[in-house]
Amino acid sequence: MQLEIKVKNGQSIYDVALFCYNDATLVYDLIEENPTITSVLMDLTAMNLVYTPKKAIKYEAKENVNKPKKVVTIKKEQSIFDLSLQHYGGVEFVYDLIDKNSFIENVISNDLNANILTVSENKNYITEFYRKGNVEIGTNTKSINYLLLENGFYLLQENSGLIIL
Repeated sequence: MQLEIKVKNGQSIYDVALFCYNDATLVYDLIEENPTITSVLMDLTAMNLVYTPKKAIKYEAKENVNKPKKVVTIKKEQSIFDLSLQHYGGVEFVYDLIDKNSFIENVISNDLNANILTVSENKNYITEFYRKGNVEIGTNTKSINYLLLENGFYLLQENSGLIIL
């Protein structure tokens, strides 16, 4: 069922799409239904446009906006990227962790052990895999450096000390 709307002075095509569909991103649907519109920059003042109302689509991002928060203890050897993957399902959420936890200064913060972390509940197949398997990621391990000697043996370099030969 198509409806009709008269564009008021000063309304852009995005305003009309927002009014008609409750979503300004559906502007091209409006253009498709009204072949007289030739550009998104076109002045539509006083034009009568038709539109077909659409059912609102729920996006995952909108569903996760008000997720309840939980508190977790950071385990030894966990990096900020490990925590992001385990609790949010991807490393791209690392800045959400930094934003919610003031003690984390940046993405290369290494002093996370024994701190309490605030995270939002985010359920997806990755977080559920870690939760159900009781798996905790910890990739922030101490690096061990070796020096290969001429005789084929290795010399351990501890505590980032220098070895002078």
